[in-house]
Amino acid sequence: MKIARPRDETFHRQPILRLVRLEENMSQQNAAASTLGTQLWRNDGGSLPDWLRPMVLGSIEANGTFLIASPLGHQRVHRGYVVVEQCGDVYAWPAEEVDERVAEMKERSIAASKPVNMVGPGKSLKTAIPSRKRQRGKQETKRARTYPPVRGVPPSIEWVSVDDLRVDGDYQRSIENEPSRRLVASIAAHWDWRLCMPLAVSRRVDGRYVIDGQHRLAAARMRKDIIHLPCSIGTYDGVADEAAMFVAANRARRAINRLDDFHAALVAGDEDALEINRVVETAGLRVARQTGSQAWRPGEVAFTSSVAAVMGRNGEELVIDALSAIAEAFQGQVLTNGASVFLGLTRIMASPPEGLDRKRLLRSLAAFDMRGWGSFVQGVKGGDVRAQAMRLAILEAYNDPATMQRIAA
Repeated sequence: MKIARPRDETFHRQPILRLVRLEENMSQQNAAASTLGTQLWRNDGGSLPDWLRPMVLGSIEANGTFLIASPLGHQRVHRGYVVVEQCGDVYAWPAEEVDERVAEMKERSIAASKPVNMVGPGKSLKTAIPSRKRQRGKQETKRARTYPPVRGVPPSIEWVSVDDLRVDGDYQRSIENEPSRRLVASIAAHWDWRLCMPLAVSRRVDGRYVIDGQHRLAAARMRKDIIHLPCSIGTYDGVADEAAMFVAANRARRAINRLDDFHAALVAGDEDALEINRVVETAGLRVARQTGSQAWRPGEVAFTSSVAAVMGRNGEELVIDALSAIAEAFQGQVLTNGASVFLGLTRIMASPPEGLDRKRLLRSLAAFDMRGWGSFVQGVKGGDVRAQAMRLAILEAYNDPATMQRIAA
């Protein structure tokens, strides 16, 4: 889930004018760029052009966003973003960045098309282009590269007492798990000041909060003989800004687990995360904080990726119905096999057999507890295969009169 994505309502006047200009000149730009193999398309909710379809990964989400395979990696094309294609490669950028990006691409393309002197000083190939070293009286002019304005203000580097540093659990990853405990213990046992880079810390009215460096802080507290830590203390625009920085810092270093990513994106106001969270809570459930099933509580959902995928394919209403049935059938139970039940159930609901009674189908979930349903997929590998196995098990319960009578009783 991308953090702090641009939205139409947050555009200032200048980006709006540039976007309007881009829309007015889109066909003209495509015509002018055709000689360089460049095409432009803006995601305004309309149909995709033929040249873009092969580059799309998966399906288009309900909110109109989708992923593309770019030389920069997998990029999400949000509403209002512009997709640029050049020589078979595609890129996605906010509309206000497109002019500069396309200009850079054109410059690289033109530079690459010029013949290269590979013979020697003053000599060239058949093109008879003189060497630059022979052009004594001419000065080469280089176009200075421009950068966007620097964000934020320079931080202060301070030594802060470990007792004065706090951690915001709303977006920080949990360290109450075995891998994190081992990491903290290892840092504490092999503490080396040369490896202790300054912690990234936010200065709030009520104290200093660690954005990056929670494991180092926990290790220092474990040792007892380390009372201060070096900190790079900056000022942020709020908790959402901190959460966005947390995700950016950790994604740049290594992948964070999907639930830590989800909750940080939620605090940062990510649209996809907010939508998934709303749907889950509408069904009477909540998103788990940790990935380990031993830490889950009754009513907690850890399969947010499955929820997003089914919602993108089949819509919000079907997902809410399925999750509501799960919440009702497994009250007070930990949803250890919730993902398999959810995927099996939604497959039936999306492509129902002829004459299916949806209310009877949802009641059939009460045939077994969560552990009992798990027995139908025990030892089955692969999410798709497990979903199909659970689909057949649910239909079997649905079609068995004795099972349904037992449920009714």
